[in-house]
Amino acid sequence: MAAVGLPESVPVPRGAEVIRVFGRRVVAGFVDIHIHGGGGASFMDGTPEAFAEVCRYAARHGTTALLATTRSAPPERLVEVVSALGRFEGVPDGAKFMGIHVEGPFLSPDRSGAHNPDYLRVAALDEVDRLLDAANGKIKHFTLAPELPGALGVIEVLRSQGVTVGLGHSSADFSTARRAISHGATVATHVFDCMPPLHHRDLSITSVVLTDDRVVAEVIADGHHIHPAMIRLLVRVKQPHRVALVSNNFFAAGMPDGVYSRDGRIVSVEHGVAYLADAGSPLIAGATVGMERAFTNLVQFAGVSVQEGSEMASLVPATIIGEEHSIGSIRVGAQADLVILDHDGSVWMTLVDGRIVYRIEE
Repeated sequence: MAAVGLPESVPVPRGAEVIRVFGRRVVAGFVDIHIHGGGGASFMDGTPEAFAEVCRYAARHGTTALLATTRSAPPERLVEVVSALGRFEGVPDGAKFMGIHVEGPFLSPDRSGAHNPDYLRVAALDEVDRLLDAANGKIKHFTLAPELPGALGVIEVLRSQGVTVGLGHSSADFSTARRAISHGATVATHVFDCMPPLHHRDLSITSVVLTDDRVVAEVIADGHHIHPAMIRLLVRVKQPHRVALVSNNFFAAGMPDGVYSRDGRIVSVEHGVAYLADAGSPLIAGATVGMERAFTNLVQFAGVSVQEGSEMASLVPATIIGEEHSIGSIRVGAQADLVILDHDGSVWMTLVDGRIVYRIEE
């Protein structure tokens, strides 16, 4: 962005298109560092066509930059997917592809969530090396459970390669989580979900996340994963500059209700909420709410200003991946990544690098 200000103070370059928003809200484009898929496509599909569709889906919901997030899979399959993402350069009509978030397979079997427990394994440096080699330098973030054997060594290796580390899908106790943070972990992956419940004497990773200022907490604000009161508590305790909104969308986001089979699991979408149909008991499979609605929810649930909500949806996640100087805010020198929200909070227009990549049909 070359200039930001009131119309009378910012000259319009010759030939530039003037977009009149008519009272709509303009905020920094959302930066989603935890998105598995959407619109029927998944990054685990491993094809450029699927990757492109997810980027387009994300842009329709106000996301202008994202990390392609994987799921746990057999070793060879995960290397194939990461290798394909390493060759992906993004698409001109979707959210920018900023890199890869590897979530799993080094997760706790007790907190597997929607990950297939058959694909979980202990943290192994040789597998990390294979993934880093296959990714062509595009792995930016990695989620693991710190209590697993070998996890602390993996954290050190990842940090030495410039990869940020999130702690998640974990039953770690207080001291184990603190050690992981001291070794370089800086993020809590979808806080509260797939973690022990908060307890006033039996302290756990959840207690550490809430009380350690070295950690930024991801939060899913779809209204189903976490009760609004807990989101309000989280933001009050951590403050907006240590909370990152994520969608946690997966392939069923944007799809009609029905039963789907993907990634070795059977998913049932009922009234817009996705459950694992093969889990034996109701278990949320992933989020189906786009970032624009999650943004509105976050502002309402946490009782914060739109500016603070924008910080959590854009600037904080951009900062996690070291891109805060180019994306995540509206300021001179930053890229012109913007989302224009209609009066009901829906996306009216999405701009990436100053180009319109999505506008609602009127």
